[in-house]
Amino acid sequence: MTNMTRRSLLLSAAALGMGTLASCTTIGKSGGTPNEGGRSAGNGGRFGVGDYNTQEVADELRYIEENIGHLPKSDAKRILITGSTGGLGQLTAAYLLARGHSVVGHARNDRRAADVQRDLPGLEAVVTGDLSNLDETRRLATRINELGAFDVIIYNAGEYGVANAEILNVNSLSPYLLTSLVDAPQQSIYLTSDLHLGGDLKLGELRTGGTDVTYDDSKVQILTLAMAVARRRPKLRVNAVAPGWVPTMMGFANGPYAPDDLRAGYMTQVWLAEGSEPASRGSGGFFFHREPEDDVHPSVRDTRAQDDLLDAYARRTEVTLR
Repeated sequence: MTNMTRRSLLLSAAALGMGTLASCTTIGKSGGTPNEGGRSAGNGGRFGVGDYNTQEVADELRYIEENIGHLPKSDAKRILITGSTGGLGQLTAAYLLARGHSVVGHARNDRRAADVQRDLPGLEAVVTGDLSNLDETRRLATRINELGAFDVIIYNAGEYGVANAEILNVNSLSPYLLTSLVDAPQQSIYLTSDLHLGGDLKLGELRTGGTDVTYDDSKVQILTLAMAVARRRPKLRVNAVAPGWVPTMMGFANGPYAPDDLRAGYMTQVWLAEGSEPASRGSGGFFFHREPEDDVHPSVRDTRAQDDLLDAYARRTEVTLR
């Protein structure tokens, strides 16, 4: 499918309320009844099929276990992945673990932390913090810093299909806070979505304490943030990824149709984190399936818009990006 065809399909689906790009996987939607901790009533066992993962994700996790081997130890990195208890975040963590990297996971609460420790026993650690609560996000930043320096942080966590206030906190304000408060890694990777093309920066909402921020708005905010960080921190590598509309729980939130390739949906994050090819070693890029994406919202490459967004974030959170 060409980029234009894929965009047309996705934006049309969004307009009809049929689906979303799965750019994160921290919510569980299986058609069951939600229960405590953002989980839905399911009997998935390991890998949480019907609970926090689809069968497609579970099959891919087993594929990784059985087929992926280690890099030389000299190439191993220390990597933190937010929202890594299911879907694309868990797949990225599993693949990087199988390659021999040291990976720290992140869960919203202790129950989800226990799930991912069972699913991925090789994790160095799991930090907990509910990103819908900004006070918890601040405490999470402190816990991350206590673990020491990271080579790579992948900002994977996010929400879809919940109240706008939660979307704003999880998808936008919390990544900004973590970027500002956590000791800067050598490389940062932010997950966004092609649906950012239909969003707006909503600077007034950010500055005045409002919450009228949709999923699409949050994704243009996070992509613009990534480009601003790349410009403000020129000695570091900072990139963004649109993983595609893939068959995770989030991808199936509004139905069983997710047209993009699941493996391709997480391998760009792996490719950037490892930096084994020249094309993966730059900064300020926006990628879909390892290819640069040039069709972006006008705010994304506008340095004044980037600065205005950082100013709005600082006013809202009382934390300034350095």
